[in-house]
Amino acid sequence: MAQELQHMAVSAFCENMAMLLNAGIGPEEGTALLSDTGVESEFHDAADAVHKYLEENGGTLADACEASGYFPAYACRMLATGEMTGRTEQVLKGLARYYAGQARLNKQVRSAVTYPAVLLFIMAVILAVLLAQVLPVFSRVYATMAGGTAAAGYRYLQVGYVVGGVALVITAIIAAVLVAALVQSRTAEGRMKLESRAERVPVLGEVVRKRALARYTWVLDLYLASGMPAEDSLRAAAEVVTCGQLKKAAQACADAVAAGKPLEEAVLEQQLFEPLYARMLVTGAKSGTMEQVVTRLSELFSDDAAEATDRLTGLVEPVLSGLLTVAVGVTLVAAMLPLVGMLGAIG
Repeated sequence: MAQELQHMAVSAFCENMAMLLNAGIGPEEGTALLSDTGVESEFHDAADAVHKYLEENGGTLADACEASGYFPAYACRMLATGEMTGRTEQVLKGLARYYAGQARLNKQVRSAVTYPAVLLFIMAVILAVLLAQVLPVFSRVYATMAGGTAAAGYRYLQVGYVVGGVALVITAIIAAVLVAALVQSRTAEGRMKLESRAERVPVLGEVVRKRALARYTWVLDLYLASGMPAEDSLRAAAEVVTCGQLKKAAQACADAVAAGKPLEEAVLEQQLFEPLYARMLVTGAKSGTMEQVVTRLSELFSDDAAEATDRLTGLVEPVLSGLLTVAVGVTLVAAMLPLVGMLGAIG
């Protein structure tokens, strides 16, 4: 079975197809041009598979993408909707923006997880060397000089062992959690589960909610651009939300629109967006530019989520560096204090 394309590859395919359609080139000829790159890659294989399906079976571009196995099910559904409503080009452009944005956010999350994991690994190695090599040397030296290390003056050495050991255990546990999270984040389902768990963590909750809001508005923008009614668009967008509080508000907003309330009023009433952004929808509804406003909001929320992720990453570095400094410093000081006491007694 074909391996699903990475988000940036999906974005590139959709953007190129949108440009080809805009130039009056049909899907079959367009996919032939995309597959004729002369470079073997997953993108080439995907375009070639889509072209062969269209050439042999006909049908729609959405059918060919789904049959190829290279494209996410969500992208195929959106493309099918766009073809049904006559907005294929708009949907392809929206999909290109959506998957480019998702690729950027996912890359930031991986970086935010990878860097602390590496730093924690370094901490673990340093602490392990201190406990296994450095402190035993001090212990043997003190035993030789004073005949034993059980005296009260040498209890500091035991403090060093305790502090270093506890720090090593904590470091190893956190590093293991981060590595497991990094592995799980490689799949879409895994990322969804991670976000659901991270929502309960106070420091991570805000970042998770902003990412969920960005993804929600991206999807809402796509569905509205495909020509789907507002009610159906809201319900479909709510399905991709993993953040519990946001999901309830999104579903309540969809129910309000189904009951006859305008989209902008439902969003404002359910506090789905901050008042400033909700007012933008009201302005868009009055000026007839609702789709453009939703597109702009999706870009703003995506940037906000990226900034929140960067802030979190920037906070992690000094905290971990501080913990490393304290743990190593206390361990070394505890090892040196008995020696200071001995030198003081000699003097």
